[in-house]
Amino acid sequence: MNKLQFVSSMRLCAYAAVVAGVGLVASCADTYDGNETFRSSVRNAQLSSPDANSITITAATDGASQTISWPVVHGASGYEVKLFNAGDESVILADTIDGCSVSVSREEDVNYRLEVRALGNAKLNNKDADQPTTKLFSTFTQTFAPIPEGDLSEWFADNPIPEDSVGMNLNFDLAPGATYTLNEVLDFGKFTVTLRTSDKNNPATIVYGQGGGLATSSGFIAKYLVFDCGASTQAVLALSENPNPDILDADHNNHHQITDPISFQNCKFNNVVRYFMYDNKKKYCVKTFNMTDCLVQFSPDDKMSTAAYFQIYDGGGFINDFIATRTTFYSTTANEVKYFIRYNNSGRCDRAGYLTNSINLRYCTFYNIAKTGQMANHSGFDGRNTSNYDIVGNIFVDCGSGQVPRRLTGRINAQAVNNFAYNTYWFDGAPEAEGYSKNEYDTSNNALQTDPAFVDAENGNFTPTGAEQLERQTGDPRWLK
Repeated sequence: MNKLQFVSSMRLCAYAAVVAGVGLVASCADTYDGNETFRSSVRNAQLSSPDANSITITAATDGASQTISWPVVHGASGYEVKLFNAGDESVILADTIDGCSVSVSREEDVNYRLEVRALGNAKLNNKDADQPTTKLFSTFTQTFAPIPEGDLSEWFADNPIPEDSVGMNLNFDLAPGATYTLNEVLDFGKFTVTLRTSDKNNPATIVYGQGGGLATSSGFIAKYLVFDCGASTQAVLALSENPNPDILDADHNNHHQITDPISFQNCKFNNVVRYFMYDNKKKYCVKTFNMTDCLVQFSPDDKMSTAAYFQIYDGGGFINDFIATRTTFYSTTANEVKYFIRYNNSGRCDRAGYLTNSINLRYCTFYNIAKTGQMANHSGFDGRNTSNYDIVGNIFVDCGSGQVPRRLTGRINAQAVNNFAYNTYWFDGAPEAEGYSKNEYDTSNNALQTDPAFVDAENGNFTPTGAEQLERQTGDPRWLK
């Protein structure tokens, strides 16, 4: 049994028999003899596996595990149970269970295949079931609609989102391995949408044509997708040029409030020419931006010299909590970009009705990002006791003019969270200068001081070979596998 994945085997059948008492005897052919054993009247039989409809799967409250249960097969000595990730046929559990329930790990957005086979009992002369029962189940949240291969704008024009769907998270499934086109800006407006591939191991590709892009003035989620952006000068995701008027918050400085998360998970972005995210010169506050397990290749043109990859600036707004985890950001051109993140100088939490604001970068890899520019510009955050920073385990190479911690934080307030740990700041072949990676900005005293020595950064291989980085397992974990 894989002890990392197999949580527990619970002998629920015997317990149920004791609790049910005489009722069980009436409904089942087995009898309880008072000595923690059962005597079955099923003998000399060819057993059958449990019916698929009688098998139940129950997720734990935290979603990290799931319990699989089935009814007793009388005369069986146990059950052969196998659980597979149906997307890649990897084995999650293969074991013999002597009860009627087992708990295993659970992963979000996975198609599972379960096999349960009743095993015979030599003492009763009962034979194994000829075949296991197979049950397919999924941890994908409910699909609102599948989208066939083709142009996304055309499909949504032909299949408009129902007006009564405002406030719901609508999941649209793209076909595994399929290619979709997007030749104009597709603006979801007031609707909260998830675009995802229905098989996380075989992502669909969205090809941005000239003028292609996505926009929203609500929450938005993308999962298990590849974006080919090289033909477009639009933002990967813009905030709607015509915001939903219902989100205008007159009580908090007239920000258009996007309170549902904007999130990218397990996505790859090829050749982002301009902005990743742009406010369209409208005053937005995005409560949470989250990017996890992504790979982002920027190929900026010469129009980005005064701009930011995340530009929530021109309209007077900001992102309240910016979170990037286990993600790689890199640039493949010599064209200069002024900022990685830029917010309006007036942007800060209290002006949009929040108690704190933050920037969180954990175990990410950055290469050639705003090399002669700044990693962040957000003077509204600077020096406030409500501005928190969690910057842990990252590798920055040739980023932010060699002043990464200084620009990420601006000024530090001793009452705020300022959590820096085991980051690498490597610039032009040496550690960043003393005043920028240490002292008043990154005060951890544990910044790594050696070259991460990527295998082939120029060709997109950011596997570190530096001893300190390998020891601490820093940077995007995809390069450590």
